[in-house]
Amino acid sequence: MKGIRKSIKALLWTFIILFVVLAGYTAYTVTVNGSTWFISSYNPRLANQKQNVVAGSILDRNYIVLAKSDEPGERDYHPNSTTRKAVSHVVGDPYGLAATGVESFHAKYLLGFEGNVFERLYQSIVMEKRVGENVTTTLDSALCKYAYEQLKGKNGAVVVMNYHTGEILCSVSSPGYDPTNMDAYRNLSDDDAGSPLVNRVTMGRYTPGSVFKTVTLAAVLKYKPELLNKTYSCSGSMDMDDSAITCAGKSKHGEQTIEEAYCNSCNVAFAKIALDLGRDTVKRMAEEFGFNEEYLFSDLIAYRSGYESSGKDLDFCWSAIGQYKDTATPLQMCMVAAAIANDGVMMEPKLVKSIVNARGYEYNKLSPKQLKNVLSAESAAALREYMISAVEDGLGGRAAVKGYTVGGKTGSAEVADDKSIETHAWYHGFVYDDKSPLAVAVVVEHGGSGGRVAAPIAGSVIKKALELGY
Repeated sequence: MKGIRKSIKALLWTFIILFVVLAGYTAYTVTVNGSTWFISSYNPRLANQKQNVVAGSILDRNYIVLAKSDEPGERDYHPNSTTRKAVSHVVGDPYGLAATGVESFHAKYLLGFEGNVFERLYQSIVMEKRVGENVTTTLDSALCKYAYEQLKGKNGAVVVMNYHTGEILCSVSSPGYDPTNMDAYRNLSDDDAGSPLVNRVTMGRYTPGSVFKTVTLAAVLKYKPELLNKTYSCSGSMDMDDSAITCAGKSKHGEQTIEEAYCNSCNVAFAKIALDLGRDTVKRMAEEFGFNEEYLFSDLIAYRSGYESSGKDLDFCWSAIGQYKDTATPLQMCMVAAAIANDGVMMEPKLVKSIVNARGYEYNKLSPKQLKNVLSAESAAALREYMISAVEDGLGGRAAVKGYTVGGKTGSAEVADDKSIETHAWYHGFVYDDKSPLAVAVVVEHGGSGGRVAAPIAGSVIKKALELGY
């Protein structure tokens, strides 16, 4: 009997432990994946709620209506077609085809899931049909429309954020889609990289090219600042592993400091810098900036930007230059520039300014949140100066805005061995000004030169943001 009691007790403890593990895992997965599950098209609660609740409105930061419900409960969107397309990926669509938009991702507010018991009781007494809450976004729709027009119909993305608060002022993906005519997109998927449903700001994973040199330079400042005293020679190419690292146009930059190599966007010099840094150091810096991490923020989902090193010197050097298997979303590269401008502190991107209930009460107001501390203030300050030099004296000159201190880096990312296929044009940077703390990233697919194509777009969008008072 004694042995049987011991066995029962052991079995009981086993069940208790398994229950605790299961409960813990359930709590963890609900916390981590709850928003993803909620917005799923397979969630029957959403469809049921849409029948019983008039969905709330989606507004820009100036309370301009981007989407609202008419009397029968159908969704109406901004009357200007360009504005509709410019904000389409943030706003979303009534059918959830683009599941990362506010229409789906924040349906818990729009459809009244988050309203408290007293609010529901109030509505049931005074209203014929319950009304959801309004979501006020951080976007400026006028700035988004302007940025969309600057892309001139080309595939690409523009994102602008306040680097002190993380507020996203502009998030534009081209081509946009028209939420008033979703029948045209029903056979498309946001899993298709070429689809208009893809939000290229958060989902577009592009080869970053030379904008990644900012990350490699950050590794020098943080981990091996002694390299700043070295010079690096460039004769246009460097033979490695039966191949070569070459500079664009086979430019021969000669003997350079690291600052000059960054301004010149010299591939040969940065290949040598990478070898001096070592594989682990470059990868560590990339991951500290957020590469190899999938983000589920409170307001949005950001796809994983990837950095992968290699045991082969040639591939490793290309990876430190932003080629090889590197990928980056425009939001990621904007966050990199923002952290540098913000004394090394990376803020969580914010897309919701506040929630407003049916009685006009505003709550859930934006609260800036520090995501991580990437660099010391001293290292960030030094890196800022390099980026400012790259605009004032280097290839980023077309991003300059008169009367403001602008820093940034251009990139022309090769995406095919076929040289007839144009490179992706990149720019990321910032305005260094406490009153106008703006960070920006631009990518134009197959646009060609970052300096000639992406930098002017960034400069004009930043100028427009400043004119609007940001």
